[in-house]
Amino acid sequence: MNKMEKIMLEVMAELALAHAPIAFKGAMLLKLALEETSSNAVSVVRETKDLDGDWLQTSVSMEQMKNIVEKAVQTVNPNLSVFVCREFAENKSAGFWILNQDKERLFSIDLGIRPHPFYQEYQISYQDKPLFIRGATLPKMLADKVCAISSHKVFRRAKDLVDVYILSHCKGFDFLVVHRLAHGNGRTLGDFEEFCSRQDDLKHAYEKLANIENKPDFSVLYERVNLFLKPFIRKELRSREWTGEAWQEKVS
Repeated sequence: MNKMEKIMLEVMAELALAHAPIAFKGAMLLKLALEETSSNAVSVVRETKDLDGDWLQTSVSMEQMKNIVEKAVQTVNPNLSVFVCREFAENKSAGFWILNQDKERLFSIDLGIRPHPFYQEYQISYQDKPLFIRGATLPKMLADKVCAISSHKVFRRAKDLVDVYILSHCKGFDFLVVHRLAHGNGRTLGDFEEFCSRQDDLKHAYEKLANIENKPDFSVLYERVNLFLKPFIRKELRSREWTGEAWQEKVS
């Protein structure tokens, strides 16, 4: 992690210590999850300046949420401040900018109001003590990214291609579990039309992505992600498990 990401991790830790009802997700949580599961078989790393999470309780106001975030941020560094850049609403997450003394934005925090049970505890070391941070499960993170890739949003969500490429190096995904999560909360998978038929446009969007360490060539990434997503694209609803290289039929 770079210096900024370490500050973001400290903010996550302080929010956990404050028992904030947040299940983290996104690039920062993915880093923690891969470290804990030792699933770091790939050297590709996506740097981020966004901290994402789901606020698991609906009974909260923007002021209450801001106060909790602000206390955590200023415990990490009293010279930092919190600016509300977007108030939450239906289908809209709360947005906060974390500013330095010169009022320059260092990173952002996005918190959607989305109660769900699909999270687990990830252990980190904070101030030389073990601490558990609540975060989305790997299958939940994968399902969210598969949904984005399946739709026309894929050109704006090229970073999800990178995350799925990284996740494809993890073993043990249960296809039917991920598929069920992708259809949760009234969602449905798209038809993957853009992903399958507009590779040149996808390549253009992908090559504009910055801050990716050991960024693979687009053809390498696309070939692997396409293989990984094949049963989702074909809607082959059979019980199977990902070996890290292929989907394998599960023996009952």
